[in-house]
Amino acid sequence: MGAGVANGRVQMMQINIGDHVSPRAGWLAVPNNLRDQIRWARTHAFRITREITGANTYFRTLPGGRSLSDLLNDGSLWVNYDPVMLEFGRTNNVHREMAIGIPAFRIGRWTVLATLVHELAHINGAPGGNDRRAEEAVLACGMGRRSEKTSGVDDPWTPYNPGIGG
Repeated sequence: MGAGVANGRVQMMQINIGDHVSPRAGWLAVPNNLRDQIRWARTHAFRITREITGANTYFRTLPGGRSLSDLLNDGSLWVNYDPVMLEFGRTNNVHREMAIGIPAFRIGRWTVLATLVHELAHINGAPGGNDRRAEEAVLACGMGRRSEKTSGVDDPWTPYNPGIGG
């Protein structure tokens, strides 16, 4: 599954702004006051694919085998909002959707970006549970320090968290 094409333009991952009804109950359009953060995160994710060569390389090692660029350019993927979710994000692989919760938005755009990357790793086959590959995608995208992974000690100044599993 690649990017969709509409009016001769390649589509990118979609942000639900009220033009989509998620099959997952409670996953809604991203509210107006949060759209700048999610748009910034999507734009910055594209910048990561151009500036951090290891990002696409890492994503290709995940079970789905797709690069981060492939996922960002996939117009069939949707990002929703969940106003009651206690986690930063969640993925529904069956419907190729994710939701970002208010905790990520409250911390700020870098956490929204890290959550987006983490959830895209799940869409690309990274398992949940104790498996660390989805969170390690955040590290591969330059949002953490290698010392956090090797020591297991979280640096609160980066969005990567060595204590987060799937």
